[in-house]
Amino acid sequence: MRAWTTADSAELYGFSSWGRDFLSVAENGNVCVQPNGEGGPWCDLKQLVEDLDRRGIHPPVLLRFPDLLQQRVDTLVQAFGKAFQEYGFQGAFRGVYPIKVNQQRHIVEDLVKFFGPHHMGLEAGSKPELLVVLALLNDPDALIICNGYKDHEYIVTALLAQKLGRYPIIVIEKPGEVEDIIAVARKWDLRPHLGIRSKLASRGSGLWESSAGDSAKFGLTVEEIVHTIDRLKEAGLLDCVELLHFHIGSQVTDIRSFKNALKEAGRMFVELHQMGANLQYFDVGGGLAVDYDGSQTNFHSSANYSVQEYAYDVVAAVHAACTEKGVPHPSIITESGRALVAHHAILVCEVLGVHLHPGDDEEENGVELRDDDPDILRELNEVAKNVSRKNYQEAWHDALEDREEILNRFNLGLLDIRQRAKGEHLFWRACRAIDRVTRGLPYVPDELGGLRRVLADTYFCNFSVFQSVPDSWAVGQLFPVAPIHRLRYEDDHIVFLEVTMRPGERENLRSRGVVAGSAEVPRDFVVQQLRGLPGAPHAGTLAQSRDRQARARAHAQWLRRGDRTRARGGARELPAGGRQRDRA
Repeated sequence: MRAWTTADSAELYGFSSWGRDFLSVAENGNVCVQPNGEGGPWCDLKQLVEDLDRRGIHPPVLLRFPDLLQQRVDTLVQAFGKAFQEYGFQGAFRGVYPIKVNQQRHIVEDLVKFFGPHHMGLEAGSKPELLVVLALLNDPDALIICNGYKDHEYIVTALLAQKLGRYPIIVIEKPGEVEDIIAVARKWDLRPHLGIRSKLASRGSGLWESSAGDSAKFGLTVEEIVHTIDRLKEAGLLDCVELLHFHIGSQVTDIRSFKNALKEAGRMFVELHQMGANLQYFDVGGGLAVDYDGSQTNFHSSANYSVQEYAYDVVAAVHAACTEKGVPHPSIITESGRALVAHHAILVCEVLGVHLHPGDDEEENGVELRDDDPDILRELNEVAKNVSRKNYQEAWHDALEDREEILNRFNLGLLDIRQRAKGEHLFWRACRAIDRVTRGLPYVPDELGGLRRVLADTYFCNFSVFQSVPDSWAVGQLFPVAPIHRLRYEDDHIVFLEVTMRPGERENLRSRGVVAGSAEVPRDFVVQQLRGLPGAPHAGTLAQSRDRQARARAHAQWLRRGDRTRARGGARELPAGGRQRDRA
């Protein structure tokens, strides 16, 4: 069998799929971040975490890479530029970032800086967000898209922003907003920039599918759009309607959902233009998905399309609808949020402790049967010793039967606690022998499909999920998880348990020798993948793992030393939200 390499680890954890070109594994087994993609400058995550530790900054820590933001902005702009050239499209690309996706000031400021050459803008979904946008965006050519619920003060603030040299577009999403906009515009003698949000019949796909369609909270029905157009025409403001907007949900996983919506919205656009609206912008809203698991499927945490395919489909649909009716090509607006910022942040956490599953085959750490031990233990020991490809399923049935018999005898007082403990160890030894045999088989019976998950070792980590990745527990968002060092070695079967600790609990664990040691401790002390559980970044068949007994001995020696230094592992965050398949 050939030696394990860093390329095997990169494939195992799927760095090239969900990590795109931003993550790689160096020859020393450490994960490197490449903000500008392959061939660009890189940063060794392990060395970075060690440097932070020397400064007194301990995991869990959230690392952000602003250069990744710029790379994502450039990717989106270049994708639409290529599509415009391909279709001979005459409009421009005017993307905006919805600040509700991530409102941290340094992130929004970085995006505004990167938006500058492309005159991209920001989207506000509330009055406080609008105030933030007005304070940060100083490009008169950049658009400010005003979405969300709009009370009188919101509308006044948005309209008065025109006097500051900004370009706010108030998107009408409720029929009641129309009269307020007309009244404020007359009071301040302003010609507002208006948009209309259409509540399309087409729906998105994924977790947020229900946020679109007839049950959507925002948007005007076709009848309400007609009434709005008539009212604005009566008020002399029809020429102020510059934008058509729709949104079919966040994290749209299936490109066909976009195609259906674009076809319907394209027809809506040309019809409104023919009714006299001065439409200049076609706003496709958000929904551009992030492939969190790298599977490139329509699973709710993936996407079956690329950014380039998305751009092609948007441009093709708008081009076809406008060309057919002789309508001038509009500028295209996207409100992509997670697609811009999800890749730029990484959560690094430490492994606090480990529980190795029993059942090692080494005699040194195994069980010794005595002459007075009952025959049922000897029978189970023989089952564990003689597992093969020919009898593994029979051995599984025998082991289950023997374990049940041991439990019954214990309950009846026929076995003492030490004898039952031997029986448990022998049962798990048999299970591990069966697992080793079935790993290389093309077909495994259903009754053994979950065996590897049962045999997994348990690692206790502090991911700080309630603060650092709240989407994980709040809406079931999936995030890839992988180690950040020691990737030169073959992995094993691991399960993670989140440990959320109160202040002082971590130091208490260290004082009792529970927290893992330095980088020289066994492989177990590195954060490893959640194989076989929701959250695993990659699934596949592994070759036989390293000598488990050596790991157990080293673990026991380390615990006796009471080493208080920490071993670190790493977890990859794409907040913004792949499918975890249990193939093991």
